[in-house]
Amino acid sequence: IPAQAQRTSTTWTAEDDETLMAARASGLNWQPIASKYFPSKTANACRKRHERLMERRNAEDWDGIKWETLAREYMLVRRDMWTMLSDRLGEKSWQMIEAKCMEKGLKNIQAAHRSNQRKER
Repeated sequence: IPAQAQRTSTTWTAEDDETLMAARASGLNWQPIASKYFPSKTANACRKRHERLMERRNAEDWDGIKWETLAREYMLVRRDMWTMLSDRLGEKSWQMIEAKCMEKGLKNIQAAHRSNQRKER
């Protein structure tokens, strides 16, 4: 039986999360982390869990005041920021570019970029 087939989906515990964060902070890559600390999980499962934990941690750092400050500063620079991008694309409406990017979201934009980079190789 291949090693992949033997792995089962188990819930991450708070202790697992601490172990994962410490292992990654020590500089280990995903495969050694999975092999040494989480033999029932794949390297990719460890990577994705770490990603979610980091996103959660970053989200918790954003209190109401920090969010309000971001919103205020965004509104002050948004026209300039989106105009620069719309000019590079040859589009007249910076609002349309802003709306399209917001609609698609950062992860979809990053995925499209990675896909395009692979095609260019």
